[in-house]
Amino acid sequence: MTRPFDGAIARQAAILSQCRGIILEGEIPGHRPEAVDWSDVIFHLSDLDIPKAVVSNFAPFVTETGLPAPEKAAPLIKDGWAYISENFITESPNSTPERTDWYAKNNLGWPATQPMIEAWHVADYGDLSKFKNVSHWDAGNIGPISSRRSLSREKVAAMEMQEWILERGGVPDDM
Repeated sequence: MTRPFDGAIARQAAILSQCRGIILEGEIPGHRPEAVDWSDVIFHLSDLDIPKAVVSNFAPFVTETGLPAPEKAAPLIKDGWAYISENFITESPNSTPERTDWYAKNNLGWPATQPMIEAWHVADYGDLSKFKNVSHWDAGNIGPISSRRSLSREKVAAMEMQEWILERGGVPDDM
């Protein structure tokens, strides 16, 4: 779920969609008034027995001056939320999965991360085998599957599934 949302909206979306897990986007620095109130989100979702994750560029977990603020990530970590780090090397060449993993673990206290990378630049990210899972961001570049010849069969299948979900509004019954 992308912003704007609060805990009640996230809960309503999770319950009405009967989701098997929820990933919430956090990109607004925590000191800004429109930022997500993560304590409110945790309160509203804590009784739901589903995996929960936040995907972010670290902005919600830094101070106004850009320094790491582990106390902002701590409630999510304590409640068992996973962290998906945004790694868009076309926007920021230093935003590699290895670097964001190191930052999340050493500066914010996350026990593990899952990188999200740009699907169209998979080869540019190198060896991702040390990560349990890798997400692929493809919005804004969705085109015909035939244009994805450079991607592996598994990556194309994942992208096809993403398109299926977007087109039909849910996961297939046989999943």
